[in-house]
Amino acid sequence: MTRNTLAIASMVVVAAMLMISIAVGNGLPSELRLPSHWGMDGQPDQYAPKWVALLLPAGMTGAVSLLFHFLPALEPRREGLERSRGLYLWGWASLLLMGAAIEFAMISTALSWDVRVNGVIIGATGAMLVMIGNQLGKSRSMYLIGIRTPWTLASEEVWVKTHRLAGKLMVGGGFALMVAALVPIPPGMLAPVIVAVIALSAGVPIVYSFLLWRREKEAGQPSA
Repeated sequence: MTRNTLAIASMVVVAAMLMISIAVGNGLPSELRLPSHWGMDGQPDQYAPKWVALLLPAGMTGAVSLLFHFLPALEPRREGLERSRGLYLWGWASLLLMGAAIEFAMISTALSWDVRVNGVIIGATGAMLVMIGNQLGKSRSMYLIGIRTPWTLASEEVWVKTHRLAGKLMVGGGFALMVAALVPIPPGMLAPVIVAVIALSAGVPIVYSFLLWRREKEAGQPSA
């Protein structure tokens, strides 16, 4: 997988999303409003005109793909990005998967398919976390990708150790979300599961990075 391959894949995916959205939208009433957001219980809680709702996933996926395509030119720490090629490419691929999942959820709702929308989104989010987490531990210091705290950016060693831990937590959390998407968990239990995954995957590494940095700083101080 290369940057050019993903650029081509992005164009194909976005074009397919646009064509499917237009085909579906042409068969729906002009005044129809479709869900643009779903709550934890899987029920819609925000609506938008049909064309806004149908075309939004393709637009967002296209915008994110453009950002990733030009990211090498925007990243000040180019060497770090080169050494983090796996995270860069798999992160891009995971966002394409997420965009396609959101498009599927939108189309299934528009056509009244019997699909558990929150299961689709949560499952895709879990897959995205697994794909990204599997590459986090191999990454190096950058400004635009990764867990960018003042402490990880200040020390390459802190960056590496923090991302190794974060990668393991993110993969575990991703699998937990994928299981949650398949198992009929009561709606009231979904929110605690998602909050726990976010807290473990993001919160713990942030605290860990500070503790590592402080220990490194104390170890480097000359004795009185």
